[in-house]
Amino acid sequence: MRLFSHEKLTISVEETQGLKYIKEEWSGILTSTIFHKLIYQSLDIYKKELKALKGKNDHFLLLADVSKLELISSKDIDWLTDEINPKYEELGFTKQAVIVPKSQMAQTTVAEYEGQTGGFDTKMFTDELAAKRWFLSLKNEK
Repeated sequence: MRLFSHEKLTISVEETQGLKYIKEEWSGILTSTIFHKLIYQSLDIYKKELKALKGKNDHFLLLADVSKLELISSKDIDWLTDEINPKYEELGFTKQAVIVPKSQMAQTTVAEYEGQTGGFDTKMFTDELAAKRWFLSLKNEK
């Protein structure tokens, strides 16, 4: 189910083996202005939708497919980690899978994003199937 569509970002609700998750598909060159605007718009959507989607699951996945991303600044990645990840966590996201960019320039910057900030864990994957397998492996984890 599509929640939002923009030329640089599409947000949808997906499901794998009965577990729902949010999928973001990012593409192109992201200026700071556009990136920040789209992140704030996505936060507004998640505030409205996330509680019902998460249900009783302990973990909730944000799958960010940035494979078509061409360029993003390191400052924006720092902003995302420092300012936005805590907001994601407050909303109920616990895990984020990132499908790495094909663009070498974007790969270098996005690689800085992997890790854990508080209870929000981010892992990099080369394809969506591996990301979903990781998410499903967490199903019974406490």
